[in-house]
Amino acid sequence: MVEVTMPGTGAAPRAGHSFDSWEQAVSGTFVPLQASSPQRERFRGSIRAREVGAVHLAEVSASPHRVRRTSKLIRGTDSGQLKLSLQLRGHGLVCQDGRETLLGPGDFALYDTSHPYVLSFDEDFRVVVLMFPREFLRLRADDLAELRARRFCGREGTGLLVRSLLQDLCERDEAGTRSGVLIADALLDVLAAAVVETTGQYAARHRDLLGELRSFIERHLDDPELGPETIAARNHISVRYLHKLFSADGTPVSGWIRLRRLERCRRDLADPELAELPVSAIAGRWGLPNAAHFSRLFKAAFGVSPREYRTSRLG
Repeated sequence: MVEVTMPGTGAAPRAGHSFDSWEQAVSGTFVPLQASSPQRERFRGSIRAREVGAVHLAEVSASPHRVRRTSKLIRGTDSGQLKLSLQLRGHGLVCQDGRETLLGPGDFALYDTSHPYVLSFDEDFRVVVLMFPREFLRLRADDLAELRARRFCGREGTGLLVRSLLQDLCERDEAGTRSGVLIADALLDVLAAAVVETTGQYAARHRDLLGELRSFIERHLDDPELGPETIAARNHISVRYLHKLFSADGTPVSGWIRLRRLERCRRDLADPELAELPVSAIAGRWGLPNAAHFSRLFKAAFGVSPREYRTSRLG
């Protein structure tokens, strides 16, 4: 077991008396990190860490501060690890991949040492951190991307089992023994179950949102300015997330808009009641004002020109 105690915790410090020593301690315990604090001169903190089989377990108590994993640090030391942080006291903010998650007592989150992240604590806090190779959870890259910096509730369901096992493992003096290793293995299995539940929930939300976005597109196909930026802004999501949702379903958002417009045009070209309406007018009413461009798109999609299709349908 490694113990690092900073001044003010009631025990002799092993890592020196400066805040720089704390930065060295957290980097040595986990992965290289940058640390900062608004109260460097009055800072207090302690780390108790141990190896339990193939996982690394640490309990951290400290004054308010921030730790940052930068791209530069990652380039030199990508260890391919996942970290699970369980908040026991105080609140912590986990930031990774543009996502920010506030953790309260009983909450936990996963984050990845191969991507930049920031952990911020604005009050005295206590956390338990489990670090392990990311392949232990057997996650696809897309699933892992959805889970980074997401809040898991440790007060009910499978999340409660994860929290209970992690706290029990942390409190055991014999954590490095055979029984401790078995508990660590069970903890990872339960964590995997919690991850499966969560990814299923996110997948359902994605399907619902994708359906809403497609409905929005259908209602605005006649707008020639309809595009990813407009759709994202009107639905309060980022353009990047919009592209991700459609790409995961197999058709880029611009391709989906084009396909739906062409389908509407094809329907109207076969409608006897619209037989007197010029082809260019039909294209224009569905957001395709450039007649030559529309003709090329239509032939590429259906194998015939718009006029040939209309003739074949209307005689």
